[in-house]
Amino acid sequence: MINILIVDDERVERVALKQIIEEGIENIKIVGEAENGRRAIQLAENLQPDLIFMDIQMPETDGLAAIREISKVCPAIQYIIVSAYDTFEYAREALRLGVKDYLLKPSRVDTIIETTQSVIKRIRLEKNERNTKSREQLKIQKLLDSYHEGSRVALETEKSILEQLQQGNVGVVQKLVMSFVENCDAHGKSISETQQRLIRIVLLISQVLNEIGVEIETPFYSLQATNYQQLKKETQYVLDKILYEHTTMKNEISPNIFQTLKKFIIENSHKELSLDNVAAHVNLSSYYVSKLFKEQSGTNFIDFLTECRIKNARRMMGDPAKSLKEIAFEVGFHDPSYFSRVFKRSQGISPTDYRRQLLAYHQKVL
Repeated sequence: MINILIVDDERVERVALKQIIEEGIENIKIVGEAENGRRAIQLAENLQPDLIFMDIQMPETDGLAAIREISKVCPAIQYIIVSAYDTFEYAREALRLGVKDYLLKPSRVDTIIETTQSVIKRIRLEKNERNTKSREQLKIQKLLDSYHEGSRVALETEKSILEQLQQGNVGVVQKLVMSFVENCDAHGKSISETQQRLIRIVLLISQVLNEIGVEIETPFYSLQATNYQQLKKETQYVLDKILYEHTTMKNEISPNIFQTLKKFIIENSHKELSLDNVAAHVNLSSYYVSKLFKEQSGTNFIDFLTECRIKNARRMMGDPAKSLKEIAFEVGFHDPSYFSRVFKRSQGISPTDYRRQLLAYHQKVL
């Protein structure tokens, strides 16, 4: 069951949104309603909802300020901004706060349901990931607790391995695992006991790397080492293989994925694109795609999408039969006024003046 809180200073908007969600989506519960940001903060702390529909312009405390406060104590809550103000500044601040979804009033019923279902899907995935991570942490803790007092240094090493894995520092992990083997040797652990623990560690390494998008073949031990010298040699071979595959995947696949993402956005920029459905196109998480965009292009998804739409608009302006309003809708903007503001901010000139100059130039050439 997904618990939802609705925040809007207009009662009729809260009632309408509640009805749309309850009638259109299964396994959800509206746990509360708030008429302003201050009340939303109180209810969020008490009710701990999974998702909050947040209006921006409200008395006392606005929506963005409320999100900032709620995120301090309830960082796992997801948000959908619902506002009649489709401004770049609001969208940029919302993204800075980690909000990925924005509904413009009035929105179509199917758009509201589709957006909500997308966020709910993300919430469930994140819950599953947290549960899986908790189970893995529990397994590791049980494994750590099974060691004797003399292996305390090795236990700390294994914890460090997990921390470095979560940060993607595979090279550091390689050194930590070898140090782990050295400690087991120094404390007189049997070869078979150390080897079994190494197998579990290697499986964990493979699993974590796969979860962050680096698919590698799980390496295996021959189980034939009869002394620590042989075990160290075999462990080094296994770790070298993991490091090689990780480096290869990172250097070769990421650029290909990014090119696929760019192509998809360019070809579909006129549609209602979100970071979630773009990420789904390449079977990656929205977090990974957002990070990939920043690393590969130095910009973010929203700015790239806007740039594509502006380029298409400039191209269409050469056709005098199309009105600016028609062009705005065709390239993916829902509000012609918002399109005009974004165009001027991007090009340094209003779309009306740009088109006038463009058509005058074409007339002169002809």
